[in-house]
Order: sequence, then C-alpha cells, then structure tokens
Amino acid sequence: PPPPGLVAALSYGAAGVAMGTRFLLTQESTVPDTVKRLYLDSGLDDTVVTRKVDGMPHRMLRTELVDRLETGSRVRGLARAMRSARELRKITGTPWTQLVREGVAHRRGGELTWSQTLMAANTATLLEAGLVQGRTDTGVFAAGQVVGMLDDLPTCRQVVEGVVTEACAVLDRLGKVSG
Repeated sequence: PPPPGLVAALSYGAAGVAMGTRFLLTQESTVPDTVKRLYLDSGLDDTVVTRKVDGMPHRMLRTELVDRLETGSRVRGLARAMRSARELRKITGTPWTQLVREGVAHRRGGELTWSQTLMAANTATLLEAGLVQGRTDTGVFAAGQVVGMLDDLPTCRQVVEGVVTEACAVLDRLGKVSG
C-alpha cells in the first residue's frame, strides 16, 4: 500500500501537512461540542469547495447555509456581505473609513476583486458564528478532506504521537523495502 499521511506528503515534495481539522477535533479544542459532533458525523462526501463565502475558494462542510450560498444570487451575496461587514465593524470597533481604506488598498494591490473585497467580512463573521458560537444553522465550517475519516476526539498529545509513530513505521518499512 502507498505510504500514508506525513511521509506520503513529504515524499511528493510537500514541506508539511495541514492538520487544522484534526486539531479542531481534539479534547483540548474549545470548539463547542455541537460543532465537533457535526464534523464527526460528516462523511467523505460532506465537503464542498465554495467561492460563495468571500470570493476565494474554501473547503467547507456542506450545510444548509453553504447550499443556500451556493445557489443564491449575487444580490443576496452582496446583501450578506454588507451585513457581515456591519457585524465585523461592531465586533472589532473598526471605523468604516478604515474598512474602506483597507478594501481600496487590497483592490489597488490587485489582491482582490471588488466583489471579493466587499465579501471579505463574510469569512470572519460566518466562521465565528459556527466555530465560536456553535451556531450550526448560521455558521460555516472550514474542513479538510480528511474530515470523513475522523471519528474520535483524541488529545493533542495523542495526535502528535500518532503522526510520529505512523511516520516512523512507514519509514522503517520503506527502509526494509529499499535496503
């Protein structure tokens, strides 16, 4: 069988592996239990890559909200973006002038389109609603492709030790094969 996990990624030239979803689903994670359950109940086909949150591609758990975003009109998306910008401003206390100045700077730098600039507040407010407030109906949930393979809540220590143990075992097997 092909080498799993970290060793496979490194053998293909990666500098490392992203493990946000795995660490989100640990005993130490402060994510609400209802959200952890949502992730643990998700299967391999329960994610979607969407640009409808803020104009950039994000892999998210497929929820009713994400489905509505995917099928919604541009006008609805713009209205949601404006509500999110107001909410972000309320949470951070950032003056409108600063938000506009930052948006113009991103636009001038060619980093974002106007649509993406207007939608940028969506990600923060929708992730906060889901991952902090535990609102599975109004939040979005970033997820790695691995989400459908996770079914437990280990400690962070167990995650790290498991990755190291697996990598060492694969490297030992490969050493025996090539040696």
